[in-house]
Amino acid sequence: MINDTTACAENSHKSESRRHFLEDCLFFSVNAISRQLLKLAESEFAPLKLSPAHASLMLILYDNPGINPKKLGEFLQLSPSTITRFIDALARKKLVRRKNRGKNIAIFPTQKGLEIKPAIAQAYKAFYLAYARMLGDGYAHRLAMQIHQASQRLAKVSAPENLHDPDL
Repeated sequence: MINDTTACAENSHKSESRRHFLEDCLFFSVNAISRQLLKLAESEFAPLKLSPAHASLMLILYDNPGINPKKLGEFLQLSPSTITRFIDALARKKLVRRKNRGKNIAIFPTQKGLEIKPAIAQAYKAFYLAYARMLGDGYAHRLAMQIHQASQRLAKVSAPENLHDPDL
């Protein structure tokens, strides 16, 4: 198996104008921009005492009250154990509540959770405006769409049932 560094290094030999092999490495570039965006997002959400990931879960919950944890995980592309930790943390802050529905669990925002909806929306808007100002609005939108599409393609190809399908 070729690791990411080897694959990126091999690709860097194709262009002599590159200063460093990491410039052509998707894995490195996505992680680097992720770290930069996380710092920016954390600064916008700090006044709410919420992580950007917890705020994302709340936004999904506002649009889908009563959603089950599995569906939340699909929306956020997170594992069940991570979703459980997020729900536990938000429940401790009294922002969400669980309700048993037979064998299933439904997640709802609490009144306190609903009260911070405008503040979460404002923090997300400020975050978007900050990175759009840095990157340019059109470029930021196109980049987000391209990364989303790439993520969907990779998820489809890396699904266990497709790992050995030569047509993908």
